[in-house]
Amino acid sequence: MKFQTPKGTRDLMPEDAARMNYVRSVVSRVFESFGFAPLYTPAFESFELLGAKGGLGEAVKDEIYYFKDKSDRELGLRFDQTMPLARVISSNPQMPKPFKRYAVGTVWRYDNPQAMRWREFWQADADIVGSSSIVADAEVIAAACTCLEKLGFKDYSIRVNNRKFLDAKIGKSVDKEKLPQIFRILDKLDKIGEEGVRAELRKIGCDKKEVLAIISDKSCADADEDIVRLRKYLKPFGFDKRLQVDASLVRGLEYYTGLVFEVSLGKNVSCGGGGRYDDLIGKMGGQATASVGISLGLDRVAEVMKEERMAYPKREVVFVVNVDEASRLAAIKLGQELRAAGIDCATNVTDRPMAKQFDSAESMGARYVVIVGKDEIKSKKFKLRDMETKKQSEKTLQQIVKAVE
Repeated sequence: MKFQTPKGTRDLMPEDAARMNYVRSVVSRVFESFGFAPLYTPAFESFELLGAKGGLGEAVKDEIYYFKDKSDRELGLRFDQTMPLARVISSNPQMPKPFKRYAVGTVWRYDNPQAMRWREFWQADADIVGSSSIVADAEVIAAACTCLEKLGFKDYSIRVNNRKFLDAKIGKSVDKEKLPQIFRILDKLDKIGEEGVRAELRKIGCDKKEVLAIISDKSCADADEDIVRLRKYLKPFGFDKRLQVDASLVRGLEYYTGLVFEVSLGKNVSCGGGGRYDDLIGKMGGQATASVGISLGLDRVAEVMKEERMAYPKREVVFVVNVDEASRLAAIKLGQELRAAGIDCATNVTDRPMAKQFDSAESMGARYVVIVGKDEIKSKKFKLRDMETKKQSEKTLQQIVKAVE
């Protein structure tokens, strides 16, 4: 019997997992440097929350992992991290505002898997709850830009539009009840192309010229007041030149109310987005609370880093080899002393002879090997071999620590 990962999921093997760990650690650290505090929520929520009108809407059932538990309760794996945040805020009105939160975790969407699109993926969110100022919009964008800068990206942009602008442009010519559905269709432009969007709009009777103009005319007025102010407040962060105004950007989620933005990497790979959702918490039963947030799709970020062969720091690993069984205890002790000194260290956990231990060190990518035998134990000087240069020298514990650092 041969088992495979479920459709739309994948295993991250050690090298890819190490890269992902690095990306997660950098993003978390950057968000904390902006004053965002961690807040984590369950992997699954009640479908009543996920499908709430004014949030993701009932239609989201086809786009999420929906199920019933043994007590017949309707549940779903979280589609994003904004709806759970809205639940937390509406349930805890006493929380001081503005509240700045970040979360790094997995989300699930029942999409059709394709290149860089999975059904399970890592997402990092930063949100500011309780501020209507465009300074808050600028700050969440600046935090995302700083993440990409710290990871080594040079070629990226932030596409921006205003849902108020879209409402004014097409709202007069169509039934307002259909606006959420229209926005969902327009949001598929990058996936299904202009003809696909036109076909879906025809099906719902909304292929009007005012709507279709959004597809071809991407030159939204740069004079839009909110966008002008956003660029102004991004300037002191140093990211105003990253902003690109795009009238075709809608973001398909129903809860957006103002500025919306999307993060694009050099190859036109979308790796995140967000916007302002001032009405969501009020619709979830809480007090009306102005809010804005952004999310980064970390799987895509890591995948582009891999494709572009972007370097990232790796901690050097030391492998301690015991010459024989008599030196095993001393080798284990030395490994523990190296760890106490802050050195990543592996020791032999098999009965393999010395030559085979070198094979293990090489297969795990250890940069250094420390050899422990009877003579080394007596002299307290151990052979340190650099696996890249093949050079070998005798060093004390302290000298090994210094050399590896």
